[in-house]
Amino acid sequence: MRRRGNIGRHRVIAAGAAAALTALLATGCAGPIAAAPSPGPTSAPTASAGETPSPEATDAAARGISSTCDEMLADSALSEATGSAGATEPDGLWSTAAEVAGGLVCGFDSDALSGTIVALPADRAESLVAGAEAECAPSYDAIECIGTGAAAGMVVAVSFLAAEQTPAETDTVVRLRDAALDAVRAADRTPLAEPAAAPPSCTDLAEIVDPSAVLRADEVFPEPIMEGDFPFDRRTVEAADLLRACDWSELTDSRELQVVIVPGAAGTWEEVSDRFGGTTGAIDGADAAEVQEDNRARLLVRGADALILVEGRFGDPERGVSADDLRFVAEKLLALS
Repeated sequence: MRRRGNIGRHRVIAAGAAAALTALLATGCAGPIAAAPSPGPTSAPTASAGETPSPEATDAAARGISSTCDEMLADSALSEATGSAGATEPDGLWSTAAEVAGGLVCGFDSDALSGTIVALPADRAESLVAGAEAECAPSYDAIECIGTGAAAGMVVAVSFLAAEQTPAETDTVVRLRDAALDAVRAADRTPLAEPAAAPPSCTDLAEIVDPSAVLRADEVFPEPIMEGDFPFDRRTVEAADLLRACDWSELTDSRELQVVIVPGAAGTWEEVSDRFGGTTGAIDGADAAEVQEDNRARLLVRGADALILVEGRFGDPERGVSADDLRFVAEKLLALS
């Protein structure tokens, strides 16, 4: 588990990195990079920034992606850019939130490149108004390369970490961004369902679940014990307001509590719980799956409308966050639905 020695330092790092992501996804980095690939004979035309959308583009904006990550990564343009990467297994509900909204989060890994591709319907991610931008910039102890764009009614954001900040890395993120846009244009589409109501804020949830009682600490911080920033997939779906993710921590015994609520995701229970694994059961009549690890305990619950993930992380299993602690939190959250 990553730990920090100074909580104030972490706040500065996290705030700065989050602001940088929001700025890039919302307005683009300073100075556009003109590196779009030459259109092939079958390439779909793309509208310029000031061009009125065609009826086809307007119709596409009302439809989400039904392709899987394996199908997306098999696209010839994207396969070439990633070095024939395979999809990585998601850990958490970030990809679920994107899929419920009609988008896709694809982690990928190959000998050449590892990173994340996020595609979200533009009308479900209005805060992520993307231009044809890409850049590599320092992010804690690495270089994070991010590229954004828009195609066929979708906002696309790609990311990978690099050891150095060089023109070659920027060229790579441009190629990856453009290839992801091509793959999105070619992806199968499906009508979007109505968006679900947003969950309560983290401040309101803290009043409900009482993190101080769960973590058995007088002083609790509204952030995890970690250095650096949150993963790119989490930051992106959070910026689009597709879920609620809340973290609390105490420093005496280095314990953390996390709650993630994905509205409208109850119908994905079978798929997500199969991936999640663990011991299945019920809490207050709701389906539940529980996993106990050396330094982490997780509880996935199906609410009336939402999927709820309650997670405890700790350095010492003898002073960990117990399964009973997680069930206590889950019962409080189920009472909201």
